[in-house]
Amino acid sequence: MQKTEMGGGGAGGTVIDAVMVDPNAVVQQYSQQQQQQANAKLAEQQRKKKAEQQAAELRVKQAEEQERLKSAEEERIKAQQASEEQKKQADAAASKAREEQKLAEEAAAKAKAEKERILQEQAEARQKAEVQAKKEAEETAKRKAASEAKVKAEAEAQAKAEAEAKTKAKAEAESKAKAEAEAETKAKTETKAKAKAKAEATKQAQEVDDLLGGLTSSAPKQGGASAAGQGGGKKSGPSQSDINNYKGQIQTAIQQKFHDPSLYLGRTCELRIKLAPDGLLIDIKAGAGDPALCRAAVAAALQTKIPRPPSKEIYEHFKNSSLDFKPQ
Repeated sequence: MQKTEMGGGGAGGTVIDAVMVDPNAVVQQYSQQQQQQANAKLAEQQRKKKAEQQAAELRVKQAEEQERLKSAEEERIKAQQASEEQKKQADAAASKAREEQKLAEEAAAKAKAEKERILQEQAEARQKAEVQAKKEAEETAKRKAASEAKVKAEAEAQAKAEAEAKTKAKAEAESKAKAEAEAETKAKTETKAKAKAKAEATKQAQEVDDLLGGLTSSAPKQGGASAAGQGGGKKSGPSQSDINNYKGQIQTAIQQKFHDPSLYLGRTCELRIKLAPDGLLIDIKAGAGDPALCRAAVAAALQTKIPRPPSKEIYEHFKNSSLDFKPQ
């Protein structure tokens, strides 16, 4: 396009700007504008498509992220619940263990005190037996001394009588020649001497008898009790029925002090017991079996008053025995 200035004649003439348009240039410029618009439209379409695609991908990613976060939260909640349940179970187990430990310690302390009491009673019984034995020995020595004194007195009396008899015989031999009057007087004197000697001997013997009688009356009577404990023949051992009956009594006594038997159903424990003649539990130990049940059974047994054995044969059978304990 070209610009041309054209003027009129003279100094006061008007100048006119005239533009010359190139048709090819106009067409070319129009084509360029159309192409630019088409390119811009295509670019806008591609931008929108890409934006929509990115938005769709973002929505997918957001959905996946939300699902992942949801799953993670569920896993966290499950883990937290499992941890809380595990802690609850651990706390319960620890509490139960502490309670069992406390019961076991109390039972052990009670058993120790009972054992010390038994030892004290045994020591006192031994001391009493020693005192009684010493007393009996002293009384026996007194009786022996009195008996020996009696024998000695009798021997002395006999010796005295024999000496007097010899003196009498000598006097009779020496006075044989004397007058009948002197013989009669001497006979009276001899008779009086014999009576006196006999009276003295009798008096001494009576004194010894009185002494022995007093010692005998103060001595403990043993013969009857000793004889009563002998004889009767040898008894046979206890019947199986009696054994089972007393074993059932022991089981029942322990069962009465046993807590929560339902926790140990189907389990067994061997209990090794040592009894006193009156049924007192001197010692108890756990043998084979479930450890937890054994601990609980020993604790229950230590709190139990076991019935007295009904007979000596039953006591001999159970004084050192074992039984299988099964809670019911």
